[in-house]
Amino acid sequence: MKKNILLSAALMGAGLISTQAMAAPFNSMDPRSFAMGGAGVSSGTSGNAALMNPALLSAVPDDDDFSIELPIVAARLYDPGDLQDGIDDYKSSNVEGEFDAALRALKDNGASAARYSAVAAATNNLLSKLEAIANDPVQAELMGGMVVGVPNKTLGASVVASGRVVLGGILNMTAADRAQLSSIANQANNQTLATNTVDVFNSGSLTSTLDARGAYIQEVGIALSREFDVAGGLAFGLTPKVVKVRTFDYSQGVSNADIGESDTGRKDFDEFNLDVGVAKDFGVGFRAGFVIKDLIGKEYETALGNKISLDPQARIGVSHSNEFVTVAVDLDLTENEPAGYESKSQYLALGAELDIFDTVQLRVGYKSNLSDDKTSAPTVGFGFSPFGVHVDAAVSANDDEVSASLQLGFRF
Repeated sequence: MKKNILLSAALMGAGLISTQAMAAPFNSMDPRSFAMGGAGVSSGTSGNAALMNPALLSAVPDDDDFSIELPIVAARLYDPGDLQDGIDDYKSSNVEGEFDAALRALKDNGASAARYSAVAAATNNLLSKLEAIANDPVQAELMGGMVVGVPNKTLGASVVASGRVVLGGILNMTAADRAQLSSIANQANNQTLATNTVDVFNSGSLTSTLDARGAYIQEVGIALSREFDVAGGLAFGLTPKVVKVRTFDYSQGVSNADIGESDTGRKDFDEFNLDVGVAKDFGVGFRAGFVIKDLIGKEYETALGNKISLDPQARIGVSHSNEFVTVAVDLDLTENEPAGYESKSQYLALGAELDIFDTVQLRVGYKSNLSDDKTSAPTVGFGFSPFGVHVDAAVSANDDEVSASLQLGFRF
């Protein structure tokens, strides 16, 4: 069922969501930084500079290569309460039908201890099924992109195109439903429930809903960089980009709920934005970087009146590299609102890479969410780079989420 959520998210074209304001966690879809805990603001290459820090195009080593990265794909599923499985179980168990049938039998056949007992049992079963899936968020993401990178101290350049699809939902069980169902169960147990209750309240009267919001974010940009003779050589980079945002916002009754099966509540926006970065190569294997993504803050109002804010994100990083090993540390300087219904994020990213004769790369890392440790997770990945062709992969998982990234590229 979890695979169905990811597929539904892709087909729906939803992404980057929240009930109020939103800025997705700072991350890159490319497997190298992904496997290194998300670190890459100072340790990136020409292949992922446009995704992490455009200044790196002029701060990478002189022997860094021209690169084509195509395709880059990644996916993530955050489902701490198995919401989609719970919804499927709710619908297949027919608890609403059994509840209505018990109330109808009480009205049509008259009051009796057995019928009151049947109503109490059906009501408690409906109530427990709703509570089992209430308030557990789910979020699925799909990401894809391509990069062409040309590193150069005087003028580095990179073309980047990416699309991001995220769908999130939560079962909102209302206090009114909980109170009404509890009251019916208590009255049925006491055999004081009115026999015509089915005409006053039935499954069609439930106000609990599956709420889902999303947006499809598409970006096309050109990253440019140059190293200036400042402080012994300081690289500056910027990525002007055209951004297309398509938001979705809808709510449906729990009995008809199916995450990703609705495209209602859609609104489209076309925007311009900018990433800016700075990088410094200290010449002894150490490098530092600083980047602000989405420099121009944007706010969108969805079809249901919810606010989605794409706020600037700032991150700093330091790294050290030699012929065989790279270690890197990145830190979010901003706390980011959730991309779904989960917690806020402010990541400390730790990563390392072992490069074996420029052919095999082994990577490990850890992404630590300083705002909520439940979304912290270890990361691992590898690269294989024979004869200028390279394949990279990475995975990450904890008790509540799993994510993976894959990339094919060419370097000359």
